[in-house]
Amino acid sequence: MNVEKLIETHRPRMERTIRKIIKNPSLADDIIQDASIKIFRYFSDSTRTLPENMEAWITILSKNTAYDHLRKLKRTQDAVSHASEELKRHGSMESETPERAFLSKEMMLEVKEVFQSLDQETKNILILRNQGHSYDEIASVLNITLAKVKTRVFRGRKKLLEALKSKGVL
Repeated sequence: MNVEKLIETHRPRMERTIRKIIKNPSLADDIIQDASIKIFRYFSDSTRTLPENMEAWITILSKNTAYDHLRKLKRTQDAVSHASEELKRHGSMESETPERAFLSKEMMLEVKEVFQSLDQETKNILILRNQGHSYDEIASVLNITLAKVKTRVFRGRKKLLEALKSKGVL
């Protein structure tokens, strides 16, 4: 099956579906591209069967990709909002004093020291994850399995937390 032709044929339907959900044109274009990549990946696996109703399948895939992106945005906004509220709360309690600035700098040095104790692959994975990359993207970039990425993120975070707690930073 010629996947490029399939995507080209159904692109107007994908655009309509996604633009009904996403009002920002540039964001909608990104999501259309994500949906196209999902279609391409689906058909690059030769063991997959063709959907019976291609139009319906592409419409549902487009809609789900848009909703997935909205959920991801909401999680990010919630985390930023929470961090902002925490910063305001702590900032309003006490103003920045030389002692607090020194302690913050010391804490950052401790975190960096503990982070440097991790193996290089785990550091790379955690850095990419912290930059907002998905597990799939990290696995692709580093040419490792998805399971290995998930395991390294979990174990790396756990090791960081344990080391920081033992040092009294957390």
